[in-house]
Amino acid sequence: MPASAFVAALMLCLLAQHARAGEFAASPPRDSLSRPADADSSMSAEENAPPEPEAFPVVLGSFTTTLIGSRAARTANIRLAAQALDGRVIAPGEVLSFNAIVGDRSIARGYQSAPVILHEERQLQTGGGVCQVASTLFVAGLLSGLSSVERYRHSSPIDYIPLGEDATIVWGAKDLKMRNDLAQRVRLRVSVLGNTLSVAIDGEEPSRIGYELATEERELPADPGTEGAVPGREIELYRVHRDKGATTVRELVHRDVYPPSIGRRSEH
Repeated sequence: MPASAFVAALMLCLLAQHARAGEFAASPPRDSLSRPADADSSMSAEENAPPEPEAFPVVLGSFTTTLIGSRAARTANIRLAAQALDGRVIAPGEVLSFNAIVGDRSIARGYQSAPVILHEERQLQTGGGVCQVASTLFVAGLLSGLSSVERYRHSSPIDYIPLGEDATIVWGAKDLKMRNDLAQRVRLRVSVLGNTLSVAIDGEEPSRIGYELATEERELPADPGTEGAVPGREIELYRVHRDKGATTVRELVHRDVYPPSIGRRSEH
């Protein structure tokens, strides 16, 4: 073979070996071919897992109050408190604290100045309106089988809920606490839709007992011989337990007393 032909053949052989070496270098190792691509491997196990079945399919009780007439700031405060409570799960025997979950109603946390009842007078205060969330939750809880551990009435009657069913809240002083006396977990659903505030309490399974609320009201007469005095009221709130429609228990929840107002004593 001529020298020039031998050199040419040697060059072609070296080039072929170099090309094959580059091909193997660019290919991924054999074990990496068995793993999913980067985009797939970035998905978490939770994302790959099938969705869990609904854990709270049963509505045990619910209650709705109106927001008609509320100022924008008051409604905004109610939305903030509702968002803090929404989705909260309460285990059997656990006590829910409204103040602990909702937290301080401060400007730094987004709450605005809105009307409140303070010492029997309407005033502006940061977080005004949040008591409506507590009151709506209070009634929904009673209708669902939860029990009242701590609750305070307003200093004077309010217009968005019946007498005896309200719950006032003061940060650091007055709280609403409800205990889950059921043998199952429950979940809160708290929402503002249009001009309504709704609280629903969902359970893991149906309850055999249904609940209703009933009130008894008595007038407390003002002192005789006074002018301009307004009679007081005494309200007893009862929770009626029903099993298959029959009343089994009539439970006194609490007794609220609004004393008569002090009038001006008449002179003769």
